[in-house]
Amino acid sequence: MQISKRVVNIKRYLTDIKDDDRFVVGVQLDEASLKDRFSILKTDQPVDVYSPKITDGINAKRNTIGEYKPDKSKPKETCYRAQYWELKDWGGHWHEGTSYIPYERYPRIFIKPKGIKFTSNNLATGQKILVANAIFEMDKLTEQELSSIKFMVNLLVEAVGEAEIFPLDSITGMPVRVIKTVNWQIIPKGERIWDFIKHDIDHGVSKSEKVMIKERFKALENYLPDGMYKGLDSYIGYVVFYYKSKGLYVFDSIMYGQATYVFDRDWKEVSKLTKKQIIDGGLAKARLIHSKSWRNEIDKLLK
Repeated sequence: MQISKRVVNIKRYLTDIKDDDRFVVGVQLDEASLKDRFSILKTDQPVDVYSPKITDGINAKRNTIGEYKPDKSKPKETCYRAQYWELKDWGGHWHEGTSYIPYERYPRIFIKPKGIKFTSNNLATGQKILVANAIFEMDKLTEQELSSIKFMVNLLVEAVGEAEIFPLDSITGMPVRVIKTVNWQIIPKGERIWDFIKHDIDHGVSKSEKVMIKERFKALENYLPDGMYKGLDSYIGYVVFYYKSKGLYVFDSIMYGQATYVFDRDWKEVSKLTKKQIIDGGLAKARLIHSKSWRNEIDKLLK
């Protein structure tokens, strides 16, 4: 799940994480942004460890140097604020000094630094990412962990403008992208595709068809999509692959004999249409039949 704004309720961003999933918080980042926004920490670790620079904002300061908060359970106390002044006398001479102005405030409590650190990693599909130094288990989350996840997300959003929740693959342990769920069926009356592709569940598909399904899915994943989406109703409908650098959305039902639709427009609106409406309206940039030439046509579009 990609997040591009400050989070108040972190639970709403974990709805696509399965109960038995483990996951990490991180961000896909290029080398220039990494050097600009993060400092390398000297540690005894065999890999580079990073922390957002304190100039990034308040969360970076909370993470590195901590902060002071008012303790409203205690009565206010008198403190003094320095104020510089200048004054010209009757003779035209300037005088200057510093006065200390008293004011009332609550006593301060020091909150220790969060100390969140990040290390570089790779997604299962090959993209380089930066991940926080904590692994969470969805079905065992505590309120304290939820608070930590929220802080990590806001720390990254403040530093680089976005953050992401990455589940860990149950077999390889590598981070993977969440398949986001939209609250409608993508291209109505599609086919069941996702569960048996990823988990090899038999839904009446022949062995040869499964091989072709996985080959196409692997081909689309090899082009490193920046996002993937599925519709509601237990994986019924098409899966959408988003390629940011190309500005393309690839819709694939995966089932052999169907077609792949490629769009360079508002994908959410066209995803609610039927195939007939899409074809009659000439709305797709390309429509690729699942045939021997499918791979070559995909390569031409995504290379």
